[in-house]
Amino acid sequence: MRTAAIAYPPPWRIAAAALRALSRASLLVIIVLLLVPDDGTGIATRLQNPLRLMRVFTIFSLAPGLGAWIIGRIFAAELSVDQAVLVLHRRGQRIEIPRDAIAGVVPWTIPLPSGGVRLHLSSGRWFDYALQMRDPVAFIDALGRARASAEPAALYAKSLPEWRWYHYVLAFVVFALVPALPVFRVSQWIAFGGTFGEYYTYGLRAYLLALAIYWGTAIVYLVLWAALLRAVLEPIVLATAWRAPARTLAVRRTVERVDRVLYYGAVPLFLARLFFRS
Repeated sequence: MRTAAIAYPPPWRIAAAALRALSRASLLVIIVLLLVPDDGTGIATRLQNPLRLMRVFTIFSLAPGLGAWIIGRIFAAELSVDQAVLVLHRRGQRIEIPRDAIAGVVPWTIPLPSGGVRLHLSSGRWFDYALQMRDPVAFIDALGRARASAEPAALYAKSLPEWRWYHYVLAFVVFALVPALPVFRVSQWIAFGGTFGEYYTYGLRAYLLALAIYWGTAIVYLVLWAALLRAVLEPIVLATAWRAPARTLAVRRTVERVDRVLYYGAVPLFLARLFFRS
């Protein structure tokens, strides 16, 4: 077996996990602040300013998430397992561990920054690196530790959806044009009397800046909507992993379908309500 991995020294795994948790939790905090009514002088009202909303999103969610990703790139590695030895390749470093020197494989109870495992050596020490990987169950099975691969934490980590960079671009940056363009066009008609009213009045730079603000705001709201859906749906998978482990993958597939329907379906419904309400 050969798989890409991230070999964190334990303090750096804690740092990456904290940054990822901050990135996700701040999205929920922003949602709460936007939904909490106030008298017009509170935080929620200030966040209704698109530029302030984008700035808060960048500082408290995007930047920590990027920090966690950078740490992961720094400690990127490759793992290979054969019948006799586990080999870790990392930036000119090669570490070999005989399989019979591995006393146990312990999945991370909390899958942050993602799913992974710790290796307990027969010497009584823990391996120097915490290993993050896409499929901890396959790795554990390759080491011949079937009992550990059936643990809820490992099954939940295996079920986590794998997102590449282009998934984020398509789901948030590109799809944000669906609500941003029609809303921007309506604002141009209301404020300037035509689709290109601001361009004719103030020039191309002002027109593109206004479009960018609408586009950026739509991206932020889509990310917030996705975070809210995850906050509602993800506990279902987590609970299944602990209460009915054998059904974890099936429940994950169902949850992902529901998530896609709600995520992509909400935008057309929002636009329909916006443009056709009486």
